[in-house]
Amino acid sequence: MKTYFGLLAILFLVGGAWLLVRRLAVAWRGVPAVGQVVAFEERRAEQQVHYLPVVSFRDQRGLAHCFTSPAGSADREPAIGSIVPVRYLPDAPEQVFIVSSLHMWAAPAGFFVLGLGSLLAWIKA
Repeated sequence: MKTYFGLLAILFLVGGAWLLVRRLAVAWRGVPAVGQVVAFEERRAEQQVHYLPVVSFRDQRGLAHCFTSPAGSADREPAIGSIVPVRYLPDAPEQVFIVSSLHMWAAPAGFFVLGLGSLLAWIKA
């Protein structure tokens, strides 16, 4: 069991670091743009449904892009047609996030919490 918790700790901490580096790159080197929520993508897990906003935006060259946010909620928010701030990497516009704590930082934070919990379980096992 100790090996299991050790492997989980490594996977979660490495995954959290990878997600953090991607988000920091967008936060530091990214370009701001104005996005618009155009739809929602449904994700079902067990008894719950989460709605991930689908956002369109134009890059600096005027090219249109569309992406599905990696974070969502049980409600369809923000509403379709809502304007949202986004940041993207100019040389890789597919690396784009809605500018908010939930959309940028929740996933890395969650992975780090799971990694630290697994690390504590490994230490105590």
